[in-house]
Amino acid sequence: MALHIVYLSHGGKKYHDQTRFSILTLLHLLIAERRDDIQVAVYTDDPASVPQHELIKIFPLTAQQLRSYRGQFDYVHRIKLMVMQWANAELGSALMYVDCDTRWLSLPHPVFQALEQGGVCCMHVKEGSLGPGFFPEYQAAVRKHEAPLRSLGLADGLALEMWNSGVIGTPAGADAFYASALAINDYLLPRMRPRNWTEQFALSLVACSQYRMLALGDALHHYWNYSYEAPIYLQEVFSAMDASWDVERQARYCAELEWDEARLKAIQAAPEHKHRRRSNKWRASIAKRKIDLRAWLALLTGGLSQPPHQV
Repeated sequence: MALHIVYLSHGGKKYHDQTRFSILTLLHLLIAERRDDIQVAVYTDDPASVPQHELIKIFPLTAQQLRSYRGQFDYVHRIKLMVMQWANAELGSALMYVDCDTRWLSLPHPVFQALEQGGVCCMHVKEGSLGPGFFPEYQAAVRKHEAPLRSLGLADGLALEMWNSGVIGTPAGADAFYASALAINDYLLPRMRPRNWTEQFALSLVACSQYRMLALGDALHHYWNYSYEAPIYLQEVFSAMDASWDVERQARYCAELEWDEARLKAIQAAPEHKHRRRSNKWRASIAKRKIDLRAWLALLTGGLSQPPHQV
């Protein structure tokens, strides 16, 4: 197999629906362009939610696994790093991880070919270079912890860049990449703030250290700015599909759908949704404060992990 496109789908119906939609838009393109050398690997706690097709493999995740993958500080984005480390070891090919809140617009054949040939890492887009106006706290953290980060795989003289981790593409045999990304995430998470983007920053650091960087760009629409509205919109999309359609007909419908930005904005503006959005933000804030508390307690009690060979 030349390449696997990997999804992580867990945490509730809205995430499973987004994964289903993204996979269907991809499946239509793979079938239309006869790319049977590319398969989709879905790691999920709800296998029944995944479209069934010969190009799609399903890897079930248990609740116990998901809890374990969140690690010492219960950091949800750490699950992505653990699953990608597992996929890299198990699938034996180049990989491209894709976030579930996406839809495929085209197949990036040159990027696929570059990943198969090796020496490159593909992430969605470069968000910027670290400096006084862009994540200065992260720049300061790298300077403060330079020696231990080098022992975990950070290159000397690295240009510090932040890349969007909605896509992570690596060549086959990227064991050192995923091991370093996980170790740097675990080291930095309790030692710097804000913690929201620690996983993305760790991936960016290691990718820029080990590979030539490629941006996937416009082949994929990443609608992260509609995290609340998109699941409501997708329920409407799925309800318009005929129950008798086979998976390839479903895939064609989703791929050819005219994405309705106006409908998403209407959902966003509706008064009945404002309270739920505020509740969601409040719950997310509570989860972040819990991570802060765990990190503070670990610092207080000497429970922070240390990198190897660090005195």
